[in-house]
Amino acid sequence: MHTFTRGVVGAAVALASIIVVTGCSVPSTPTAEVSASTAPTGTPAPTDAATTVDFGPTPDATGRLACSTALPDDLVAALVPGLRAVDTLTDSAHIAGSEAFVPGAGGIVCDRSNGVAPLDDHVPGRAGEALFEGVRLSVLPDARAALAEHTEYDGGGTPTACGASDSARVYCTADVLAGNAWVHLASTRLQDDTDATPEQAQPAFDALLSAVVRQVSASPLGTASDDTAADDGSITTCDAGNVNAVTATELAVGPFVNSSTAPEADDFARNRVGGDSCVFVGTAGSYPTADALFTRVPDAGWIVQRRLAAGTVARAERLDVDGLGARDAAWRTCDDDACTVDVVRGGDWTHYVLFRRAAPDTSGAIARWVESSFGS
Repeated sequence: MHTFTRGVVGAAVALASIIVVTGCSVPSTPTAEVSASTAPTGTPAPTDAATTVDFGPTPDATGRLACSTALPDDLVAALVPGLRAVDTLTDSAHIAGSEAFVPGAGGIVCDRSNGVAPLDDHVPGRAGEALFEGVRLSVLPDARAALAEHTEYDGGGTPTACGASDSARVYCTADVLAGNAWVHLASTRLQDDTDATPEQAQPAFDALLSAVVRQVSASPLGTASDDTAADDGSITTCDAGNVNAVTATELAVGPFVNSSTAPEADDFARNRVGGDSCVFVGTAGSYPTADALFTRVPDAGWIVQRRLAAGTVARAERLDVDGLGARDAAWRTCDDDACTVDVVRGGDWTHYVLFRRAAPDTSGAIARWVESSFGS
């Protein structure tokens, strides 16, 4: 049996190998020095019609394997009961924008969950609160060499395993080939029933994985191949200076970004599309927490358009941000736990998340953080 300890992003990392955001400086955007005492500069702008914004084209998903086919309902229910299909990028307020990298690189990401977003999960859990359970599938096409690099870097470890954690969860993960595609499958279940054990989960997980591999292998995702393509699994160079200028506690660049961990599918996908992602973590509690997230995804402004249409982004909270053009825009959305800012610039999507535990004045702090990234 394997024992998994809780990582910096909790279920988000265990489930999706998500690299969360940081208050990092991005090479493609000018950086200005800001002070933590600076007054908020991102005040709401007039609520212009979203049609004035250039969201860029929506990618053509013709021929991509449908999630309903890739993840059969009965096999998912046998592994983690009570889940439903969710569109995390559209419907979840607090997300790691890095979830968009694999779809941007021509792959798919499919989520089933109990409705709790992975980034909103807590360890240790508090009595009576909803905690995350879910299944995630990501498929990166033409990734035979990338998976080989991941496996070699990871010491050639077991490609599939279920184990108990120190936070009363059962985690299962797999990284395997399906044709030429890299399949990453992961599940999280609370240990709240007698059958919620690694020994019970393993056969159900293996059955689901076998079905996924069959479907992917026979689809264009599994048959796509470009032997001349060179993959890069390197990480984004992150700097905590901008975000620490606006937080009440000092955050560090997350170990899942700047450390000797195996490159994940998200890393290869990020570099294929030319994006950036960082994570800044707080260490004041018993477990490290992802307190600030940053992601830039080229040609993904359409995701913001979908988030606006779904009501996930607060349309009325449009921000004036120096450095944005006439057809660019930024929206701030806040709740009791965190604030997010979604920026569309030249058709690209830049996504910020800042949790209140790191910056009590979250609304003003995130506005100053965004301003420091885009300000001239």
